[in-house]
Amino acid sequence: MGSLDNSVPDGGENVGSGESTESSFFKGKRPWSKIKNQVLGTYMPAYLTKVAKLRRPITLIDAFAGPGQFEDGSPGSPLIICQAAEQHARDQYLAIFVNRDRAHHGQLSDVLSSLIDQQKVFPIQGTAENLLAKVRDVVEDHTVFLYLDPFGLKGCEFSVIEPFLRRDRAYSTEIVINLSIPTMHRLAARKAVAECRADTPRIQSFHERLTRVLGGDYWQDILWDETKDPEVKAREVMSVYRQKILGFDLPFTGSCPVREKEGTGIKYYITFCSRHRDAMLLMNDAMCGAYHQRMHEAVTEGTLFEKTDWKGWRDTRALEGIVLDMVREVPGKSRLDVWLEIVQRHFMRFMASEYRAVVEKLVKKDNRLCFQDMRGTGRLNDESRLYLVEAASG
Repeated sequence: MGSLDNSVPDGGENVGSGESTESSFFKGKRPWSKIKNQVLGTYMPAYLTKVAKLRRPITLIDAFAGPGQFEDGSPGSPLIICQAAEQHARDQYLAIFVNRDRAHHGQLSDVLSSLIDQQKVFPIQGTAENLLAKVRDVVEDHTVFLYLDPFGLKGCEFSVIEPFLRRDRAYSTEIVINLSIPTMHRLAARKAVAECRADTPRIQSFHERLTRVLGGDYWQDILWDETKDPEVKAREVMSVYRQKILGFDLPFTGSCPVREKEGTGIKYYITFCSRHRDAMLLMNDAMCGAYHQRMHEAVTEGTLFEKTDWKGWRDTRALEGIVLDMVREVPGKSRLDVWLEIVQRHFMRFMASEYRAVVEKLVKKDNRLCFQDMRGTGRLNDESRLYLVEAASG
């Protein structure tokens, strides 16, 4: 890999220190930040364990790193990433952390000083756009994990991530992007459009920026639609956004809403993209677990059920019908392949453990499924081919 210094030109933006809304964000971890960090903390160990087997250098990039930890001491994304890397890919990784804010750059440098001394970590002060333009040409044949979690949307322009989407498929590339939904609605300026003020320079600049971030102006027909709920509009925009990503031969992608509790507005959508199905399955569990655990904590806080296990409250009865319909549609597929189909159609709705339990029940208790034992063990496993009992009997 080519050399990197610890600064990137800021393109004319002020990268000085001083209190800002962005700086105040790290005073304490918000409830919705817990979802984002839990997704990252759950996914990184499993991801690194798998890609370490590729025996290629691993480059981990956090383009909006922050100070490394919140003022209450809880870890931010740089610490979560480094802790996982040290445990699962100790001698294979290089982590690059970018901060526009000088104070955050200094704090992060202190927090990760020992890893910086070992030249495993490179903290860089500058903008995400300039860093990513610089680093994309020096990652060469590395395995790359790119994490983008901006305070607003600046730095997540589609043109910034597109070179990473276009990387040679021979090299592992994973991207996780957190997009602010309130910022998206604000830049869409629906009210200004309805009042015929869309041609003012300020509103035009908003719209141009949103088009750059989302990679097209398709958002206009969706976000300007007065008949749709804001949450529906955000979900539809993210669906089209993922479709654009699919066009770059990254066939596995999904999004997780991030909110404080049920009934409140969506703060972010966490979107991932990968070329490997394992990423889809791992992210499904990571996102499903983080989201539903947080929703359970929010609804039970201050009640007798505050410390109860969120998994015990899950209702998976609908999953039985989904499994049966899927096996009816694609008989003879392996248990793993059926699960992948379900995840792609019902992303983040169920966990792998719930799926396995339902298949077990349908086979052993309900006698509605049977399986072909491909391993010769007599037991259900991921390679077992599933069939409906009536189809097998016929």
